[in-house]
Amino acid sequence: MSNFFALVGGSIVTPFRVIKKGAIVIESNLIYEMGKVEDVRIPDGCKVYDVSGSMITPGFVDLLVHGGAGGRGFSDENEESIRLISEYFIKYGSTSMLASLHAKPHDRLIADIKLLADYIEKNPDTNIRGIHLEGPYLNPVLKGAMNESYLWKPTVESWYDMWEASRGHIKLMTIAPELPGAIDVIREATRCGVVISIGHSMATYEDCEHAIDNGAAHVTHMFNAMRPFEHRKPGIILAALLRDELKIELIADTYHVHPATMEMLYRFKKANGIILITDSIRAGGMHEGETEFSDQKVIVKNEMALLEDGTLAGSTLTLNKAIRNMVEEVGAKLTDAVRMASLNGAKVIGIKRGILQAGKVADIVVMDKNYNVQMTIINGKVRYENF
Repeated sequence: MSNFFALVGGSIVTPFRVIKKGAIVIESNLIYEMGKVEDVRIPDGCKVYDVSGSMITPGFVDLLVHGGAGGRGFSDENEESIRLISEYFIKYGSTSMLASLHAKPHDRLIADIKLLADYIEKNPDTNIRGIHLEGPYLNPVLKGAMNESYLWKPTVESWYDMWEASRGHIKLMTIAPELPGAIDVIREATRCGVVISIGHSMATYEDCEHAIDNGAAHVTHMFNAMRPFEHRKPGIILAALLRDELKIELIADTYHVHPATMEMLYRFKKANGIILITDSIRAGGMHEGETEFSDQKVIVKNEMALLEDGTLAGSTLTLNKAIRNMVEEVGAKLTDAVRMASLNGAKVIGIKRGILQAGKVADIVVMDKNYNVQMTIINGKVRYENF
């Protein structure tokens, strides 16, 4: 029975319901049996973790991560940074994530994509499931913290440069659909199986519908790097609220989006329409100090990351805190908040994770009542433990 171990006594958030005083038996990389403690048979010789008083949830899925680990970024051009960022987020429950790359000059971005593809292929146990290109086809008017001089004009040729460099590991791409040539790129990327996300964009409502018709299915960090709501000239915000084809990302740190606005999103898009993300940059893990993003100085103060002109430059958020904020600041049900941080993101990129049930992959997080991560399990292996 050496391949078995069990989590016993905690509240299991499936995430569609809560099983109080539950038990999960794990064999190899799968959940073998699950239910109320009295209904689950614990195999003889099975190692048992008593997690009474804790929450047991699916592993978190983060679709937008640029960096963390107190000063490391996926654009650092070395594998050590990739490894350290991966391990940092495992400690905070992210069992799956997309390594996000920002715009750079052509050859440098191609090199970053190749390095990440190499790392993913050489490390089958990593929590990095693919690449999110946040750009390089973004509108300079709403570049946010992106370096304007590094943005590219959309062309099918340059898209295929990136796709070929990734060897199929690009899973999601943020693009401004109103740019000349962008719809052609959207169409080709969608044909390759890439999820297209509207972001860093001045797109009108009509631009968004045209993008949807050609494959767009997602919105990057809702409300940030898009035009404010205008009732006579609607844009991305109204399209995201009205069009069920679009799932939206939310940085639920209470800085990027006010809690009342998060509540409005929760009421409009419901639990199945929101994906919680961190948008963490290399400042993740830093409380104070200076770092950089896209070759620009970033100042970290009170867990906020800002360019020198005051522009928000990503976040220092982790998804366990995002869940807490959705429950405590927004009033979301725990099951819904956990779903937004796990199953919804898994569905976007087509990985069979994010749910607790017998026969499913054992990607599991254990948190205490304050949402601190006590254990992270990936593919049935304990990768982090802090009881």
